Amino acid sequence: MSKSLIKLLDNSIIPASVMIASKFVGILLSIKILNIPWSIKDYTNSILTVTTFLRKEDISTVTSYSDLAMYFALASLLTFNIVKAVYLHNTHLRPNLILQLARRNLLSLITGSYEIYHSCTVWITFTWIANILILINVLTERTYIWIGLICTISTLVLTWVLAQDVYREIDNIRKHPGEYSWE
Repeated sequence: MSKSLIKLLDNSIIPASVMIASKFVGILLSIKILNIPWSIKDYTNSILTVTTFLRKEDISTVTSYSDLAMYFALASLLTFNIVKAVYLHNTHLRPNLILQLARRNLLSLITGSYEIYHSCTVWITFTWIANILILINVLTERTYIWIGLICTISTLVLTWVLAQDVYREIDNIRKHPGEYSWE
């Protein structure tokens, strides 16, 4: 297996965990904050012996806000990685920023191309997966349409910002090919 594929698989554990955990936290928070009644029923002759029940009219509310929580968690962490790619990438750091980071003992925030682009690839992939799942929920009328629109627009903007940084990096590589290390 290639080094890049192993790196992508290693980097995908955290986004997958964030996606699942934030969906469950979103469900619990939306039920708690909105005071939505729910119950757990036990079936003795069933494979899945415990089932939760929500009223039919509350399902779209819970699904909508849990989708929003899931998307917000993924998009926030993707934004953090994009900020690192744009501002803390070792190939396009300004000298005065390096000095400021050194004074604050934060030089460990500076990342290389290999690390940052693998991380951004995984986060953008999971953000798109979450966006597709939200759009499926919008089409099946489980999620409010405004949540689908907000998520789609913000995913497109985040993708565009990351693509602009990648294009800038490719342009730098073309202009200065000897300055790059491919490890």
